[in-house]
Amino acid sequence: MFICGLVVTMPSKHPDGPKTWRLIELEVARHAEEFAGALVFELGTTGIVTLEERDDTVKLGAYFDDQADAERIAGTIQAEFARAGKSSELRSVSFSSIPDQDWMQRWKEGFEPTEIGSRLIVAPSWRLPVEIEDRIVVQIDPGMAFGTGTHETTRMCLEAIEAGWRGGTLLDVGTGTAVLAIAAALLAPGSRITAIDIDPQAVEVARENTAINDASNSVEIVEGGPREFVGCGFDVVVANLTAEVIISLIDDLAGCASASGMVILSGILTTLEADVERAATRAGLTIVERGISPGRPRRAAPT
Repeated sequence: MFICGLVVTMPSKHPDGPKTWRLIELEVARHAEEFAGALVFELGTTGIVTLEERDDTVKLGAYFDDQADAERIAGTIQAEFARAGKSSELRSVSFSSIPDQDWMQRWKEGFEPTEIGSRLIVAPSWRLPVEIEDRIVVQIDPGMAFGTGTHETTRMCLEAIEAGWRGGTLLDVGTGTAVLAIAAALLAPGSRITAIDIDPQAVEVARENTAINDASNSVEIVEGGPREFVGCGFDVVVANLTAEVIISLIDDLAGCASASGMVILSGILTTLEADVERAATRAGLTIVERGISPGRPRRAAPT
């Protein structure tokens, strides 16, 4: 089982389309990223984007609707970091208003081609690398879905797939943009990948991304959950979700893997790691490797 960082989303649009968003920008130490992400979700953010990454810090943008009290939210963030003894890990916090049509363009400006592991580059279609040098390019247009491939949780899952995937069959649960499924298909041509999501918008984006990567013949995108695939005996099952969702689905996730298969679980806060491990063990999985973001992953397999 791979225990990575926190899964984050792009802002979701209000049906009536608010004219502005309240944007909270916070720069935090890398090891405080999951704490910051969980906190702003508790405060009601509609989505988080990574605006800037450095070796030891990351700048996050948390979007709130136009009725949110941004000053109060910023103050609460500072207070909660202090209460947790993490004041020094919050480098800065600020807020502003941003026009509805500009939030995606602002995020696009920060999405650069990113090398992952030893064989992959994840890049937006509007900024493809000029020189590749023996790396596989995964083109991703995130739209409103999850997983650009540059966030730590997704990055570690990609590294895990690169290290342990040798082809066969793979089930990507909660696929989002399908970045993991596409990478698996490109790393092992001829494999059969099934990517599922309960969000119809994510399914649409995933299909678009598989098409621009010429992976539609290898990757099947399905709207639905893992229960429909119990007993299918996948060689690898990957679920980049949250701890609560993983625990609720663990029996189905385990049931989707073959007897000799591998299950990769990601998006788990360190405070909930033990709960996930207990659930995985009860579901018949043996933990063979573990990773805490930022760091190296570990694995689990059916017993």
